[in-house]
Amino acid sequence: MNQIDTVLPLTKPATSRKVLAAVVAGALLASGSAFAAEPYFSVNDKGITRDNQAGDGAKAVFGIAIGTVASSQDVGGISVGRLSSNKGNGSISIGVETVAEGSTATAVGSHVKAIGKQTTAVGQGASVESDRGTAVGRLSQVTKGADSGVALGAAASAEKRSATALGSGSTAGGVMSIAVGPQSRAQDTQTIAIGRAAKAEKVHAVAMGSSALAAGNNSIAFGTQSEANKYQSVAVGRGAKANHVSGVALGSFSETDEAVGTNEATVGGVTYGGFAGNAPSGNVSIGSAASGLTRTLTNVAAGRINATSTDAINGSQLHAVAEKVGGNAVNIQNLGNRVAEMDEDLRAGIAGATAIAFLQRPNEPGKSMVSMAVGGYRGEQSLAVGYARNADNNKWSTKFGVGINSQKHVNWGGSVGYQW
Repeated sequence: MNQIDTVLPLTKPATSRKVLAAVVAGALLASGSAFAAEPYFSVNDKGITRDNQAGDGAKAVFGIAIGTVASSQDVGGISVGRLSSNKGNGSISIGVETVAEGSTATAVGSHVKAIGKQTTAVGQGASVESDRGTAVGRLSQVTKGADSGVALGAAASAEKRSATALGSGSTAGGVMSIAVGPQSRAQDTQTIAIGRAAKAEKVHAVAMGSSALAAGNNSIAFGTQSEANKYQSVAVGRGAKANHVSGVALGSFSETDEAVGTNEATVGGVTYGGFAGNAPSGNVSIGSAASGLTRTLTNVAAGRINATSTDAINGSQLHAVAEKVGGNAVNIQNLGNRVAEMDEDLRAGIAGATAIAFLQRPNEPGKSMVSMAVGGYRGEQSLAVGYARNADNNKWSTKFGVGINSQKHVNWGGSVGYQW
């Protein structure tokens, strides 16, 4: 068994053995090893003399060129395939019309090019044009200026420095952006798009989920078909939409509303004001007014209650206030009843005083008089009777009376007078 058979067992298919034999043969020639003529190595040029027909396609030391018009330009370079070429120490090109240009560049596949230092391009039509770039998959590409970019998957594309695109048709179009999933797109600086057709369109945006969209700077969309469309907006849940600056939509199909500040409120005709936190920068929604979707917010801790607090208040706190207010209401009702009673008594008393005031007295000396009078005030009434007498010399006079009002209270009064 010769050296080729040592590397390639006879059980290998003839076609693969021919190709691998060519590579191994070249390697052995480059290392100075000798072996007998191997009939499995051949190049069919249809009888037309082309470059490298004479085996002179390897131009530099340790270079290998196999195939019609194949060429290897620099030290240790390897080119295998028609019109394959490499330029740069240690560069490798394998495949029809495949080009590797740059130190240790590697291009494998039909019509592939790896241009730049330490680049790797694998797959039909794959292309890398920036240093340290890696493209694997049919028509995958790392474009010019996308140093250290990575594109893995059919038609995946890394277009800026340190960009990473994983998945068929994925695009990482921003510096240090990441796109993972078929047709995903991370289009600006440090954006992240993960999921089929996920899109992160603005600086630092993050979209995760099938067809998720983060369209605002620093926005986050998490969930299938979720959308965060404005600056610093957040949408979490299937179909959630944050359409306002700094808005947060939590839960499936939730939608944000415009943030509205409240500095005062009127309840029962009484206006309260001076509220803390009356200039909100955003809105948090756990439902949707447009679709009538509402949710309860449970397991909320008791918030602080003071003049500057902006904490949420839970049901138990409201219950405590309601109980206190309820007790106050009873007291207020009792007080109101007492005031009403006092008002009735007061009005009846005024009616009684009025009745007594209208009792008559005699006009002649030595005469006496008994009289009766009535009085009324704001719905209350009183009846009074009285006695009056003038002295014989008409110098002295006396008068007294008593009355009862509609509250069954008694009024009385009397007087003595002297005239001269």
